[in-house]
Amino acid sequence: MMTECMNRSVYLILTGIAALVLCVSIGSAGFAPGFELMPLSMKASSDVKPYNDEAFMSEAGKIIGKISNSSVPTGTKLSDVTDVYYRLIMENVSPDFFPVANNIVAYLYYTSMAGNTYSDYHAYLKSVSKTTDGSEYYIVADQYSQVSAEFWNMIKDKFPDMTMYTLPPASTPMPEEKTEQQGETLEGLDIPIPMTQKVSDSSAEDQTARFKTITIHWFEDYVDTADQPDNDPYNDKTEMSPGHRFLTGEGLVWADSTFMDLVGMNVADDFYSKANYVDAFFYLISQARDYYQSYIDDRTFVSSVSNGEKNYEESKKYYEQAQKAIGYFDDIIPDYTNSTLPVFPKFGEVEKGTFGLGELGFITEGMADYLSGGTAGSGS
Repeated sequence: MMTECMNRSVYLILTGIAALVLCVSIGSAGFAPGFELMPLSMKASSDVKPYNDEAFMSEAGKIIGKISNSSVPTGTKLSDVTDVYYRLIMENVSPDFFPVANNIVAYLYYTSMAGNTYSDYHAYLKSVSKTTDGSEYYIVADQYSQVSAEFWNMIKDKFPDMTMYTLPPASTPMPEEKTEQQGETLEGLDIPIPMTQKVSDSSAEDQTARFKTITIHWFEDYVDTADQPDNDPYNDKTEMSPGHRFLTGEGLVWADSTFMDLVGMNVADDFYSKANYVDAFFYLISQARDYYQSYIDDRTFVSSVSNGEKNYEESKKYYEQAQKAIGYFDDIIPDYTNSTLPVFPKFGEVEKGTFGLGELGFITEGMADYLSGGTAGSGS
């Protein structure tokens, strides 16, 4: 027979276990995604013409065609859908066309959220710290897909040769992104850009001077100073290479939004071709930055399934193409401003993560599946 003291001890132990289970459950629920309504609709139609209905439909048709007859967008396609959504909501469309335009951007928003959550679902399945089967992610991805289907039904007559994407079953492996890229490849470059410069409109304000000013200031602020020593007093670690600091610095955070701003400006006919190379630079360097950040994550996250080599090589490829693009417009950069990017950082400058007991290396997909409680056969 247990004494009162023993009973109290058992009770405290059981209470502690229950509290731990509850905390884990709450923690897991805290990270689970939630359905989010579209935060930004089309801006209200302006009284000032011209209206950009045709340009709006042309760009919408390109991105909807890219995800037509395919699975929910992930990877590059997902980024493209998100970028176009943010660009289209700022277009000035006519009052009569406004309701249609709003339904189109809603379709793109809920499509991008479906793709984001579906990507998170598969990332969670690979996590060594997962505590559920991930269904909470897939359910929300399916909700986004269903809502985007409602908007598709309202706009599909505008895109008669296209179909809505499909959401693969939960048990289907993550679709591999096709290696071929869509967009326009400028002469002298090897990588296409998703959008080219807005066609010149002689009846609208000429924004060539502003376009050049934004470009020059970006190079003055971020490229010209890239090779200077890191004097940050809070940096108590070994100084990283200029290339690493540049790729992880403030300037590249703004590269993608700068690309989106510039590509929509109205420039003069005789500057149009050069403007496309400036656009290409900002797109390429933003992609180099994204891949480099993925490389860093691969090297530092304990739950990574890669040592980062693939993302490193992709980042380097985009980086080299960005430098090549500069050669087509460097004459607009003042002589006193450096237009040469820092040397790309060496592989391994970002060290592999450690766990206090030496180098972990990287976790293979099989190991990740096993550690996260995968199928019985996965551990063999």
